[in-house]
Amino acid sequence: MSPEWRTPMRPMIAALCLTLGLLLLAGGARADQVTALATVRAQPKVLDASIDDRGNLYVVVKNETAVSWDAYGAAMCRLVRPHQARVFQAHVIDMTSVGKGAKPAQWKRLAQVNCSAIN
Repeated sequence: MSPEWRTPMRPMIAALCLTLGLLLLAGGARADQVTALATVRAQPKVLDASIDDRGNLYVVVKNETAVSWDAYGAAMCRLVRPHQARVFQAHVIDMTSVGKGAKPAQWKRLAQVNCSAIN
């Protein structure tokens, strides 16, 4: 290549490398979320679980009175931490409020736990 072609190509190559690097990091985060969700779903009392793009973990459970839901939410935070799935809040949701087209904002929360405050 002649020298006059190299100069305009450098910023394009740098941008391409940066984009590829970001895509690889995002792919790793998704894989971490998949393994974290599999671990959460394997727990007793968990009917379903999901993680949204804002770092909210939603754990759907059957509402039983003998359970401390705040402690259960804290346990879910501890459970997903080794997976580095970028979970910031854990929401324990009553299964009867999910479905029939209800949006997450309308779901009945049994507990909402800030995962960064959990040791």
